[in-house]
Amino acid sequence: MFASLVQAGELTTCTGDYALCAASTCKPTGKFITGSNGVTYPEVICRCPILNGISIADTSAGNMKGTCTAAAGEVWSLFAPKVFYPQEASNFSKKPKDMKATVQVCPSSLNLGAKSSNCFSWNCKIGLNGIAICSCPTGQVPAATAFATEAGQGNPDACNQYPVSMPIQALDSAGNKESK
Repeated sequence: MFASLVQAGELTTCTGDYALCAASTCKPTGKFITGSNGVTYPEVICRCPILNGISIADTSAGNMKGTCTAAAGEVWSLFAPKVFYPQEASNFSKKPKDMKATVQVCPSSLNLGAKSSNCFSWNCKIGLNGIAICSCPTGQVPAATAFATEAGQGNPDACNQYPVSMPIQALDSAGNKESK
């Protein structure tokens, strides 16, 4: 899922507290957010569990400034491949049956790509009870883009709730990105 990030970014690993937003849905704020690259997008707010350990970051993406060190009272929204972690869909329950990550694809035919959200390498404020409040961009891909998400624990309604996700780009038979 990180193929496009590897080509353009500075992937590294970080150790310590981080927010894992892969299974979160978000709410539009009506404001805009600008990344380190100077590009502005509509802003959403996402609630994400704070985990501790090794995670993957792109220190040149989001609004990271080249370091894994977050400001006081903040954590970075990063990624770590997890099968079990607290999920927003189950109110961040720590019961094993409520923590299983379920990937679902939201197809391009739904025209919801513009509602997909990207929290990878964006900063978050540390909230209560181990939950981070993350400001992230949405609208980074066209509406007719398919995307994969862990939000909703398999409930397709999550596709329409500004889920944190990864766009799926169609490839031609030679493995090149198709232009649409």
